[in-house]
Amino acid sequence: MLKTRNDRTRPRLGLNLSVQGKKQAYSGPPDVRSLLEALGENSTYVNVRINGEVLDRRDFEKISLHEGDRIDFLYFMGGGIV
Repeated sequence: MLKTRNDRTRPRLGLNLSVQGKKQAYSGPPDVRSLLEALGENSTYVNVRINGEVLDRRDFEKISLHEGDRIDFLYFMGGGIV
């Protein structure tokens, strides 16, 4: 289970993350929703996996990011021949 952040008054420290398989420095608020916004991702249409665990989008603001986290964005698409 991923840890949640209750104290939002702590100073921001830069994090080194792996986002979509690429190293990325991030110094914004350390929650998933803020990361998505900083990267221009629409939290309504993307699912997020951190270190192999798929998150519930209702928890994006509660889930803290940590040094070295592996973050993947998952997009589900429909289509094809019926």
